[in-house]
Amino acid sequence: MNLIAHLSLRSRLLLALAGTGLLLFLVGGGVMVRIAQGIGNEVLAQTAAREARLLAVTFVEPLILRDYTTVEQLMRHEVENAEASVVRLSGDGVSIEASDRPASLQRPAWFARLLQLSPAHAEERIVVGGRDYGGLTVIIEPGFVEDRLWRLLGLGMTIAGSAMILLALAMHFILRANFTGLEAIRASSRRAAGNLTERIELPTHAPPELVETTRVLNHARDLLQGKMDELATEKERWRITLSSIGDGVVVTDADGDVAFMNPVAERLTGWPLAEAQGKPIEAVMPLIHEETRAPQPNPARLALRTGKPQAMANHTLLLARDGRELPVHDSAAIVPSVAHDTPGELCGAVLVFRDDSERRALLKELRMMAFHDPLTGLPNRRALEGRIERALRQVGIEGRSHVFCYIDLDQFKLVNDTCGHAAGDALLVEIVELMRAAVPAPAAGGGERSLLARIGGDEFGLLLFDCPLDEGVATAERLVGLITAHVFRYEARQFHIGASVGITLLEPGMSTGEVLGRADTACYHAKDQGRGRVEVHSPAHAGIRALDEEMQWVARFDESVAAHRFRLYRQRIAPLTAQDGAMHYEILLRVLDAEEVMGPPGRVLSALERFGYAHLLDRWVLDTLLDHLARHPEDRASYAINLSGGTLSQADFLAHVQERLTASGIEPARLLFEITETAAIHHLAEAQRFITTMRRLGCRFCLDDFGSGLSSFAYLKQLPVSMLKIDGAFVRAVHEESTDFVIVNAIAQIGRDLSLDVVAEWVENREIFDKLAEIGIGFAQGYFIHRPEPLPE
Repeated sequence: MNLIAHLSLRSRLLLALAGTGLLLFLVGGGVMVRIAQGIGNEVLAQTAAREARLLAVTFVEPLILRDYTTVEQLMRHEVENAEASVVRLSGDGVSIEASDRPASLQRPAWFARLLQLSPAHAEERIVVGGRDYGGLTVIIEPGFVEDRLWRLLGLGMTIAGSAMILLALAMHFILRANFTGLEAIRASSRRAAGNLTERIELPTHAPPELVETTRVLNHARDLLQGKMDELATEKERWRITLSSIGDGVVVTDADGDVAFMNPVAERLTGWPLAEAQGKPIEAVMPLIHEETRAPQPNPARLALRTGKPQAMANHTLLLARDGRELPVHDSAAIVPSVAHDTPGELCGAVLVFRDDSERRALLKELRMMAFHDPLTGLPNRRALEGRIERALRQVGIEGRSHVFCYIDLDQFKLVNDTCGHAAGDALLVEIVELMRAAVPAPAAGGGERSLLARIGGDEFGLLLFDCPLDEGVATAERLVGLITAHVFRYEARQFHIGASVGITLLEPGMSTGEVLGRADTACYHAKDQGRGRVEVHSPAHAGIRALDEEMQWVARFDESVAAHRFRLYRQRIAPLTAQDGAMHYEILLRVLDAEEVMGPPGRVLSALERFGYAHLLDRWVLDTLLDHLARHPEDRASYAINLSGGTLSQADFLAHVQERLTASGIEPARLLFEITETAAIHHLAEAQRFITTMRRLGCRFCLDDFGSGLSSFAYLKQLPVSMLKIDGAFVRAVHEESTDFVIVNAIAQIGRDLSLDVVAEWVENREIFDKLAEIGIGFAQGYFIHRPEPLPE
């Protein structure tokens, strides 16, 4: 088979033709032998019969004459000159036999064995005139027939062989003439193996089949050349790309040996590509864990093993060839085969990695920033909350005792406002150094005893571990004493500040928020009690319980709004002496308490003002009222809304009011804003700007609780209000107390002189109403005139 594989197509065809001819020759020879065998036996039988008949006729006369000598002579002549081998006459008392020795034969012995002819026997009775002269037997051997058949078959085979030789020569010349084109294709293909520019050229008279085949092959060569040119271009593009990117790229074969590295990978690993090629990826890129120093599996090897993309574990170091240890981050992907005979098989992996030193340094810095205060270096609120959470688990599981202190500096805002934030920062740094020196130091065995953290602004948290409550209180008092005694000097100025501390004991079942909330509430209570104090949180303490309730209201403000626990009521402001036929109301707030009882806001308002949430409530009141008026165009009354000082200080409240008025379409003249003297004092500039802007739009303003402060009359020069509302403390006894009468009368006179409307609140009975009318008060408000009612639905 190997010999045939090296033969040309023409040789194979000639060999096939020769084999076919030989097979036909052998089959034909066998058929002719069988035919010759049949013919030979038939010829022998016929010859024997014919000779027997002729001899019988010849022997009649000598037998009648009983001339047996002549008979014998005739018999010998027959066996010597004819085909008979044995002639025998027997009968009538006579037995004569003549036989001839075998003659020399030309046919080979194997031919006789192949033909397998048998001697022919023929018998003839000689009867003359009714007398039987005996029986004549003639035996003819097949030799002469075999000779004749041998010569005949030899002639036939010679003719057949000659014909086959002539046919083979003809086929040779025919194939030679037609296979010239194939030879040309073969020669061109050999030359094109290393040079695709070589095209196949056929002889002029090539067969059409070869011409068509050559045209297809040349077209395929052109396509292949184009694809190879594109591949070369793409390969160069990727080589330049991989050389230009900032990441290291290593390509391995299916065994995990390095096949390619870009310049960045060479620089990071310290291995030139020429030396790295063929080496296992682990030898070129040994990886270890940054902390344990244990060897790490290479992602490329893992990708080849699992058939899935892999990423490097965190904290991995690359051991470069020159001894450098580089933090690296990488990923590896498999490269599947795209060959049609091996689809999906892995033929390698691609490992992309980068020097992670800068990123990890940045992460450390970010981690430091995320859990530490950049100014003081103390742990920040996030770190403190995490440590409190762990301490609570220790309390619940191990039964340990921990104390938390909430520290708030007193008068810190004075330093910030007087000398600027740089001074405030310097003060915080000094205070932190004082507290660090005063808190318990770590135990001799390295055990943690305290954690001092900055919660935010001028607030700090101190977590004392394994500390009884009385020791925690003593530590807090020592801190308050140190801070109070400290003198802060800045640019020839000196300041004395203080601190208030709230303390709570960590108890099982508490959350981190509850710990901070309880300590914060105790700290608020310490400030309410005069500052510079230490207060321990106790639910039984009335002041702390009240603060807790206020803080709960603040915490549930959004929830209360969503649950419709705040409701708007209105109370009529009726004209007494003023000629005004319009309807005027003041908007009052009512709160649905836990027992589902509607009542005045009371401590809810004070809590919201204390914790800076009052502006949210004022916005809700304004938005709700405007929505109501937009839904009820039949309501043409004007409404007065109270604003807190915190609302006036909100930079975007003015824009919010303008936007809501425009969106609702309500005339600004129907709104009157009431501002307390206290709010005006603390936010005078903001109040002036707000009043001036809104008056231009048509809104009116009222100075509420007028007369309750020491500077009420002075603020009339600075605030362009259009109405004064006398503090109810002067109104409720105006008919009984001469002092109240004088004050109310004076305010009414000022109103008349300045062309301001004057309103008296807390009008509870007819006597007050009549006395106010006598004084000449323009408007009155109170339960005697109108009890508060919900806004109409």
